[in-house]
Amino acid sequence: MELEKASARLAPRSPWQAVDLGTKLYRQWAAPVLWVWLAFTLVPFGLMLGWSLLAETLWPLFLFWWLKPLWERPVLAWYSHALFAETLTLKQLFQRWRQYALPGLASQLTWRRFSPARSFNTCVWQLEGAKGEQLSQRLRALNSYPSNRAGIMTIVVLHLEQFMAMGLMVLLYTLVPWQFSLEWSDWFYDQGALQMAIASATLYLVMCVTEPLYVACGFALYLNKRTWLEGWDLQLGLTRLGRHRATRTGATVLMLLALLLPLPEPVTAQPSPRNNEEQQQVIELLAGPDYMPFEERTERQWKDRDDDSDSWLEKFWKHFFDNLDDDEQQESSDSPFDIPDAVLWILFWGVFAGLAIWLLIKVMDQLGLGSRNRDNSPVIPTHVAGMDIRRQSLPKNLRDATEQALAANDIRLALSLMLRSALAELLRRYPVALAAGSTEQQCLRNLQAAHGEPLPILYLQRLIQAWISTAWAHRPVDAETVCTLLADWEQISAEEAANA
Repeated sequence: MELEKASARLAPRSPWQAVDLGTKLYRQWAAPVLWVWLAFTLVPFGLMLGWSLLAETLWPLFLFWWLKPLWERPVLAWYSHALFAETLTLKQLFQRWRQYALPGLASQLTWRRFSPARSFNTCVWQLEGAKGEQLSQRLRALNSYPSNRAGIMTIVVLHLEQFMAMGLMVLLYTLVPWQFSLEWSDWFYDQGALQMAIASATLYLVMCVTEPLYVACGFALYLNKRTWLEGWDLQLGLTRLGRHRATRTGATVLMLLALLLPLPEPVTAQPSPRNNEEQQQVIELLAGPDYMPFEERTERQWKDRDDDSDSWLEKFWKHFFDNLDDDEQQESSDSPFDIPDAVLWILFWGVFAGLAIWLLIKVMDQLGLGSRNRDNSPVIPTHVAGMDIRRQSLPKNLRDATEQALAANDIRLALSLMLRSALAELLRRYPVALAAGSTEQQCLRNLQAAHGEPLPILYLQRLIQAWISTAWAHRPVDAETVCTLLADWEQISAEEAANA
């Protein structure tokens, strides 16, 4: 393995940064990797799908799914060579099939089939070719703390695969012409040959995307772990430094020879060959807790907190979070309520129970099973179209306030006072449900829909038209119109009071 030829920068990364590197590898080589996947899986999938349709059983398709570790081997082989500037052809992949496909395959298809770290461990079996005790040591060293997150990555890709497959099937069924009058339940629950073929083909198309992506991410996690343990970034840095110094040394020698100065031949130190077992022991030693100690610690600190504050609430939360961070106090305490885990579980289940009860009450109300004595009358809003219609905000004498506004030639203010007073009075007499942020027109339409068109609502319609013309269209009505509207409102109010 010539690290200098790597087309990606080999540097220590976090596990998720390594997964991101895997996605970039997949995006860079998506087309050739897809051809590799199709070359090795299209014919087997077609044969097993035909077998399933003829025998009316899912076992052949289950067998194809079970052999996924086998189908991933050629893709990994292509990735491992392409990263180091060697592109394998399909012919070369078929010729070398036994070399990269058989190591560790038996265990991957049996007791290790459901290993969540399959994409990571496959690199050890296939690329290193370790066996027996050496393989066990390598797996322990590469899977040592800190975790490489290969299991979580497998779960994420598994869910991605299922969601993409279901989404593609739903899209396909949605595009079926309506003239066929197909029921969704028939397509999802009927086990006919057509449904089986469509579902299987859909899953295979999704696997054409997710499987190369899964292998690339596992390969990137493997490279990242070896970079951490074996210092590949240091090796590359020292190699570049050595080449730079060798170039400068060569230039200096030529200069001195040109000046006819005697110079002894430079001696270069040759690296001594290492035994594989000794190198493995060194890697395991460096991966141990003595040389690579890792510690996880969770600390909580108050932001902008006054240490001299006497607030009982701050003291309570300080005591609570200090106990959460005090591991020794957790182990030495005998009272169950002093254990932070117990406190957190109590809070969690309390919040969960509260939410469950709240949702149950809401569902019962929607189904009409809630309390029958609840007052369902609409709540009178406090603002309509941004105007405050609360009683304390309205003038005590509407005529005096309106005449003062007209005397100041402020038509807009006069209409605003009249509209606010009319809305407050009409919504009290004719309650109606209004959405937050309703406009004047929406308020009028809701009143007409709920109560028809009595005289006060017809008056409100005239008043709103004058208000819109003045406030929004910038075509103010004259003072005589305002006085007429004011007189009509006083007459309507007097009639309503007499009828009451």
